[in-house]
Amino acid sequence: MKEHIHTAYKGEIYGISFFSYFANNYTDKSHYQLWEVLIDVEVLTAKLLEPYLDKHSIEFDKHDTDMQLKGIKDAKFWVDLPWNQLVQTLTNWVEPYEEKYRLWAEDAKEDIHAFTLIADHETAIFQCWKAEINGTSGVPVLLRFIKQYSTV
Repeated sequence: MKEHIHTAYKGEIYGISFFSYFANNYTDKSHYQLWEVLIDVEVLTAKLLEPYLDKHSIEFDKHDTDMQLKGIKDAKFWVDLPWNQLVQTLTNWVEPYEEKYRLWAEDAKEDIHAFTLIADHETAIFQCWKAEINGTSGVPVLLRFIKQYSTV
């Protein structure tokens, strides 16, 4: 299961690139804070996963060009969607990952804290988008995640 930690880490690099593209290119700038906080969640999670990668001698690249380019490519595909459609699309997109990572955490026999972090990360993003669907800001959900894991 240690390979899952590396997969999740690469997902953080992807997410940083994906959300950064939105922060820089989404035309409705009223959502800028949300993009910035999403980036903060991705950066924090990546940073917290690095010791687990080191522990298992798994090489990782903080600047994984393939994952960065994939994040940008996927963001470009959706960046022109109107807000309500974008939020629904991202909610649907994140949901299966949230379920998968929660199962990883439930099945973990070692590195339980890493898998809990991975699951909590995805749950926070999923709940953020669900809040946005309901017309409320998802930022507080993300800030709770950051607060919880910044003190770890």
